[in-house]
Amino acid sequence: MTKADPTQIRALGQNIQTKVTPTLEEANEILPNLRGIDQALYTSVTPALATVYTTAVSYMNEMVQGAAECFQTMNADLDGCATAWEDADQAAANNFN
Repeated sequence: MTKADPTQIRALGQNIQTKVTPTLEEANEILPNLRGIDQALYTSVTPALATVYTTAVSYMNEMVQGAAECFQTMNADLDGCATAWEDADQAAANNFN
């Protein structure tokens, strides 16, 4: 029989929230500074390289924001999963009483 520890499941979600999200927020603060380099690139490197750099920075900005939202959703989903396990365990215990 599968055994789940709701406390561990919730801790996993909380660890993601407290350890990963701040890193993503820090990256989100750095990325706009990188965009400031864009204009200088157009005069100091080939247009193709400047375009690739600009595209990469834009992509990273969207990716970081999407990842932060994903991890926040994951935390809520893990909490819901833990609650579902607890409810299932309680329902099974009630059936045997």
